[in-house]
Amino acid sequence: MKNHLAMTLLGLAFLTAVVPNPGRAEEDAEALIDRARIILRDPQLPRETITEALVAALDASLLILPEADYSEEFRTRIGTVREMFGEQVLFSDKGRQYLGLAYRTVSGGKRWEIPEELKDVYDNRGIEKAREICSRLLDSALAEWKAGRNERAVSLLLDFVILVVTPIEA
Repeated sequence: MKNHLAMTLLGLAFLTAVVPNPGRAEEDAEALIDRARIILRDPQLPRETITEALVAALDASLLILPEADYSEEFRTRIGTVREMFGEQVLFSDKGRQYLGLAYRTVSGGKRWEIPEELKDVYDNRGIEKAREICSRLLDSALAEWKAGRNERAVSLLLDFVILVVTPIEA
């Protein structure tokens, strides 16, 4: 009897954690995007802080993802990447591959590319420029989402995450 009750409570806790509350999704997505933006302002950016910002962006993307044929596949790929981030594996080929495939599903098949602005930066301003781009991506994602363009917002959030985890040579 105790096992049955424990399993029932565990199941309810799992459902509460997994199934988003539609009324709170708006608040939560905006708060997650804001959290990622605030974290980026930290001049030190320790690894744990970077991971927190990336997970916040991925969580926001899951909250605002529109229902479509690819939604379940997208959630699975992002879930795998989130697990990797939870294990502090940020810079892996597998993670970038999953992110790239998820990006393609919400961007109409377009592949992710390094922003042009970073291709021409050859001095120590690269990190500063990347931060500016990341901040702009998060701002744009929030604006697109508020304008009702959820797929575009999700692609911008993934753009941010992929940019952070992709090694860029100067």
